[in-house]
Amino acid sequence: MFNVSYEEIISKIKEEKNLSNDEIELKIKEKLTKLSDLISKEGAAHIVANELGVKLFNITRELKINKLLTGMNNVILTGKVVQLNPVIEYKKENREGKVGSFVLGDDTGVIRVAFWDANHIKQIEENKIKEGSILKIKNGYVKSNGVFKELHVGNKGEIEVDPSGVEIEVNNKQSFDFIKKKIAELNENDNNIGVLGTIVQIFEPRFYEACPKCNKKLEATDGRFNCKTHGNVSEVLVPILNLFLDDGTDNIRVVAFRNQAERILNLDIEKIREFKEKPENFNKIREEILGKQLVIVGRVSKNEMFDRKELMAQRIIEMNPEELIKELEE
Repeated sequence: MFNVSYEEIISKIKEEKNLSNDEIELKIKEKLTKLSDLISKEGAAHIVANELGVKLFNITRELKINKLLTGMNNVILTGKVVQLNPVIEYKKENREGKVGSFVLGDDTGVIRVAFWDANHIKQIEENKIKEGSILKIKNGYVKSNGVFKELHVGNKGEIEVDPSGVEIEVNNKQSFDFIKKKIAELNENDNNIGVLGTIVQIFEPRFYEACPKCNKKLEATDGRFNCKTHGNVSEVLVPILNLFLDDGTDNIRVVAFRNQAERILNLDIEKIREFKEKPENFNKIREEILGKQLVIVGRVSKNEMFDRKELMAQRIIEMNPEELIKELEE
């Protein structure tokens, strides 16, 4: 199975060889006829691309996000971090480790980027890579998660943070792809799911003490806070926001941490921390938030204690009235 779609091959040939769609289609048809239709249309397109000298996989020049194709290797890309997700620890069969992910944008669009190398992930954990950082990535490779393209960076990848003299204007009109679902359709372990719904209940924020370097929860010992990675540190309070989202088919509990809590409440972190000492002040905010309609993108997990599905928020999208009406009509 090819990692590059037929449409992507056509686009790449068209871009590099200045041929029209009709001219490319004719070459592919001729190739199919010559080979007595013993290959697929995609296979014929690959042969035509190779004969024309169009490389579909090994890319060494710097590209814009909208030019990335599934299967490309050695990709060079510069963009701005527009959405940073928490580092996730995973354990599969005999493998375990961490993955760091974020949304990177440039003037042509946005793409999800995944870091697999411990040194790169450490830069996220130590806040050297944060929202607003400009990154120049070398030796990335493009994969498909079955729905859309992602840029992955392994131990051969190189990362330059905030390169001198580089400015990036992100095209905010381009949206980051996600899978749209109704709440009633959600399944455990669904990832990158977007749900459009109305906030029908919201609770006062809770807080936990976190490491200022990696944002992991701290353990308290003899009145001091200890991070497994960074030892004794001065704690920072990280808010956890719980709410219920309803879309007419069902409702689901949503859990939102620091950045997403800020977006939902439209308050900065310091204002949110004030609710720890004065939770009664949250009542006014609650009145403003109830009835708010959002698209919440995240992953679905199961709360074993309450035997229910929950949506862990990774991105919050506020919709203007025109977009909302269009979405509801669809």
